[in-house]
Amino acid sequence: MRPRLLCTMLLCLLLAGCAAPSGAEESPSPSGVRQAIPYSEGQLYAAAYLGYLAPEDLDFYVQTYLDGVRPPVHHLSAGEYYLIIPRYEGMALSLSRALIDAEQPELLYEDPSCSPFVVQCNASDIFADAVIRLTWEGETAEFSPFLSLKDGSVQVGDRGLDLTKPEYAGG
Repeated sequence: MRPRLLCTMLLCLLLAGCAAPSGAEESPSPSGVRQAIPYSEGQLYAAAYLGYLAPEDLDFYVQTYLDGVRPPVHHLSAGEYYLIIPRYEGMALSLSRALIDAEQPELLYEDPSCSPFVVQCNASDIFADAVIRLTWEGETAEFSPFLSLKDGSVQVGDRGLDLTKPEYAGG
């Protein structure tokens, strides 16, 4: 009887392991990681293009990724809207405006522990004017979101995940 009980218990453990949700992380995630977003290793933020002159489908992103909390909007220039979602709670943010005729971007906003936000930027399609810097535990990502003039694709930098809905992603 004991071997039968042992086999039954092992079978239950194997079945429980097979029932784990697909895409589940194999190791515990760092404290404060936003779980609903499918980040890959090395990505420090997610971004989504929301539209030009008016944000479109912001409610979709608020409900899907932000637990119903509407993010603040930072207006740099009258242009494109992007949602930026820092991967880790407690990431430091600096938001600057780049000017064509200035050597250094103008710092507009800092937050030592930022939350998701929307930025309106890029009044010109030939010059990205937002400079976003996110820092977490010594790692820094600096990027300027923009639409590619080549194919209309959304460019969010090499450390970011593009969450743009396919109908707005261009290309």
